[in-house]
Amino acid sequence: MTHPKLYESRGAQYYKDSQTTSFCLYAPNARNVWVVLTAFGNEEHRLQMTRTIEGLWETVTDKAKPARTYLYLIDDYHGRYMLRTDPVSFSVVHIPEVNQVHSVVHDETIYQWGDRNWMIHRFQTDPLRSPLSIYEIQAKSWKSGRNQPFKFRQIAPELVIYCQEMGFTHVEMYGILDHARKWERGYQIANYFAPYRDSGTCDDLKYLVDLLHQNGIGVILDWIPTHYHHDHQSHYFSVSLHEYDGTNLHASCPSRWGTLYFDFNKEETRRLLFASALYYIDRLHIDGLRFDAVSQMIRRNQQDIPSAISFLRELNQTIHRHYPGVLCIAEETEGYPNLNRNMNFDLKWNIGWSNDERNLLR
Repeated sequence: MTHPKLYESRGAQYYKDSQTTSFCLYAPNARNVWVVLTAFGNEEHRLQMTRTIEGLWETVTDKAKPARTYLYLIDDYHGRYMLRTDPVSFSVVHIPEVNQVHSVVHDETIYQWGDRNWMIHRFQTDPLRSPLSIYEIQAKSWKSGRNQPFKFRQIAPELVIYCQEMGFTHVEMYGILDHARKWERGYQIANYFAPYRDSGTCDDLKYLVDLLHQNGIGVILDWIPTHYHHDHQSHYFSVSLHEYDGTNLHASCPSRWGTLYFDFNKEETRRLLFASALYYIDRLHIDGLRFDAVSQMIRRNQQDIPSAISFLRELNQTIHRHYPGVLCIAEETEGYPNLNRNMNFDLKWNIGWSNDERNLLR
């Protein structure tokens, strides 16, 4: 089964030549959908979208230039109206005037990478045969003593210096994907393609990765494919994937963290997460993914979950085939047998060692 790179067609795609933006949303069971272009949280334009036979809603406009904020207005399967962020947003921003998060139109061509030498070296090098010393951080709170999260561009120079002084080969960052609660660790994901709303834009994250690469430091992303945030901010506004068109497109059952487990029998779940992983490797030059909570993803109630296992196997195969040098790392706590061989992971976190070290230092 093939999984298209949804980030090449869905969401807001800006075309510099025609100075137009196309919007594409998957909501097969919605009764109607509009793009709502906003400014400072207020509606400026409302554009009717057209449904395709595949369940996609589409429109093109010249009114949505880069940095324009927008939402979708969904008339869902049950006839309820709700404003929602784009599930394939490349950047999102908090609008304090209305206390809402809005999606942002992004021009992919603006940022000019400077890490060509690093990318060539990565393609030609087996990371498992090279020294590996990984520094794990939460990017938004790496430096303490502030009441606001640090921005990606703020921490970049200091992080480079620190990693060089300490001899780290890679930085593993968690709390990067946009998440629902400001001061939580960053595991209740609201958007699988946008960086955290208070840390910066897509281009700001590219700058951080780029500067690390230019100084010989790899970047590993803590990626959360097991569960997602499902609470709605109100009865008329939501940043969650949950019941996006009024029906269950993604969920399995409640998780132990107050979120919902993904259902990997649902094709849209597989498409969305497959594309999210490839997006960060392809467009943001990420050098590795640390798959969070694999134990709960592949086995619950003492039963294997074949759909999740096959998803991981196919995704890791695709990454190794098309992106040589990128690491696939499992965070797995239950001692699942032959995890690396059965699901094509490169490495697995040694959770027992990290817990023992933490207890020793207390």
